Amino acid sequence: MTRRWTSRRALLLHLAVAVVASSCLAAGWWQATRALSGNALSWFYSIEWPAFAIVAIVAWWRLIHEDPDAYRARKQKPPERRAPDGSLYPR
Repeated sequence: MTRRWTSRRALLLHLAVAVVASSCLAAGWWQATRALSGNALSWFYSIEWPAFAIVAIVAWWRLIHEDPDAYRARKQKPPERRAPDGSLYPR
């Protein structure tokens, strides 16, 4: 359990989500101040940026709680498919 939160991969994910989520929230705050000063399009962006932060947090959570065996299986190269005559199938 502790390895899940302190592995090299996990620490990089923690750093990435901290940078991305805080940047998205700052951009949302900036767009909200622009919207309050009269820029109508900024109302949309003031909601969109925090939504991006939520997406980043959900992705971080899923990647942290991913099954290590499934992660390793996904990282492995799939076996080459061969035809009955021994030649490779086209990809």
